Amino acid sequence: MATRKLRAFKNWMKSQHVECSDALDVVVTTNSSAVSVRALCDLNVGDLVATIPKESCLTVKTSGARQMIEESDLEGILALAVVIMYERSLGPLSPWFGYLQLLPYSEPIPLLWSLSQIDSLLAGTELHKIVKDDKALIYEDWKECIEPLLTSVSLQLKAEHFGVTEYLAAKSLIASRSFEIDDYHGCGMVPLADLFNHKTGAEDVHFTSSYAELNNDADNENYGNDKTHSGGECLQRSDLESSHSELDDDAHSDKHGNDNNEPTNVNSRDESISGSYSEFSSVSEDDLTVLEMIMVKKVEAGAEVRRS
Repeated sequence: MATRKLRAFKNWMKSQHVECSDALDVVVTTNSSAVSVRALCDLNVGDLVATIPKESCLTVKTSGARQMIEESDLEGILALAVVIMYERSLGPLSPWFGYLQLLPYSEPIPLLWSLSQIDSLLAGTELHKIVKDDKALIYEDWKECIEPLLTSVSLQLKAEHFGVTEYLAAKSLIASRSFEIDDYHGCGMVPLADLFNHKTGAEDVHFTSSYAELNNDADNENYGNDKTHSGGECLQRSDLESSHSELDDDAHSDKHGNDNNEPTNVNSRDESISGSYSEFSSVSEDDLTVLEMIMVKKVEAGAEVRRS
């Protein structure tokens, strides 16, 4: 299972022109499906170890849910959570299936606990009231902003993919794995970059928005410098210090991977869905850039490479 998921993800990366250095080894632990990235040789400060096209990132701008989200005036973390739920609901038909199937369903944070678990495990701590209040607020957000989407006949969304549990799961992924990409895309999920386990204040590799592919026109001053970002910036990480857990979904139906390790066409999908992604070609100049993972610390061969 773990090997098949990783193979499908690598096929997906190839099809999306996500480049990972041969000096890195993406490892999936067989028993737990935990993902980590290790160095196959010594890595030095300044080494470029990965490049990721922005169009391969999962954001409101790239998702097939864009029109639905913009027409509903959803923004920020809530909008990105809807994006994740929507793409997951498509299963193998989603252009990001090869990526999403490698991620855990959720991160193990207190917000996903039942009220009885919160009362028994957090009683007497400062987190007790905070978590209960946050859980209530999240339910209110879901009730006010997401439940109305389920009653729309035109959208035809399936309730089992957009419930409170699914919303909390999506938010937990955003808290630990999302990145602030740029002013156009805003907050989003960055494939490969989010597989590096984090180590607060002791990062080995840094996420950078590169504008090298843009023309240096005088009227394009907003793109004159690189921007650097840490993972999980879009939402407070809280108690997210654990690494990745196992997805419940089986990846055997992944239409974007195959046993021969050959990249497949992730753009092949039902006509009813393909129209939602037609705006890929009408993006801003900012979208022509790539994202880079650059070493900021020397890492010896065999060691895990971590991000902040």
